[in-house]
Amino acid sequence: MTAPVTSEESDNYAMVAQLNAGWRVIVCKSGIQWILQRRRGERCGRARWEGRSYCRTRQALLRCSREHAGALDPSAAAFVAALPE
Repeated sequence: MTAPVTSEESDNYAMVAQLNAGWRVIVCKSGIQWILQRRRGERCGRARWEGRSYCRTRQALLRCSREHAGALDPSAAAFVAALPE
C-alpha cells in the first residue's frame, strides 16, 4: 500500500475536476478551500501544478475558473457548478 500524495503541486494529488488540459481544481490539504491550479512544466518527468486562485466558496471558484482557465470542458464546468457551497 502506498502513502497518499501530499504535495499539492504533484500530478498525482487527488483532483476534484480537470477543467481542460492546463487547469484543474483540487481541495487543499486542510479541506477548507478549493484551489484552481494551472500546469506549470514538469518535475521528474511528471506535470507540476501551481496554485492560481484559492477559493472558499463555489461562486468564487466558478468566477476564478472563468477568468483564468479559458475554455472549460463542459462536463467539468457542470461538475464544478454542482459542488457544495
